[in-house]
Amino acid sequence: MTTATRLGTAMPGRRQILLPLALAPVAGWAVWAAGAPEAPSHPAGPFHLPLDESTAIWRDLGAVRMGGLTGDPQFPVKVSALDGRPVTVRGFMVPLTDGASHNRFILSANPMGCPACESPGPATMMHVHTSIALPATREPLTLTGTLWLRPQEGLFYRLDRAEQRWA
Repeated sequence: MTTATRLGTAMPGRRQILLPLALAPVAGWAVWAAGAPEAPSHPAGPFHLPLDESTAIWRDLGAVRMGGLTGDPQFPVKVSALDGRPVTVRGFMVPLTDGASHNRFILSANPMGCPACESPGPATMMHVHTSIALPATREPLTLTGTLWLRPQEGLFYRLDRAEQRWA
């Protein structure tokens, strides 16, 4: 009888140590062969809300590309035609300050923190200015206002004189 057995602790044998190490490459190959897990996909595609007349504009706005020597946004013709025009858009409020109501906030195509949605970027957000403060909400808002391209707030879009539209 060995000392380790007498003390009640069994020392691991060489086979118990080496077998898991030998199987590690096989397990790694099995994970690789199965393929990488797909990125989460929302039933509506890259956007949280289903496609309808008030959300289709996000697909157009999201088509902007950065280009040129200065890296300015390059708007597709369809988006450029919306500059200074009234639009209706549905999205999620992202308050800029604390408070129960807001008249300046960000409207995002997707709610913050949705893992299955497209990651937020300047093409999927717009700075909103309303004359009447709207209550803070996590529910989608439908707003009508004048869309401006290339505002000074750092995002590509601004919605001025926005008013909430009820479904």
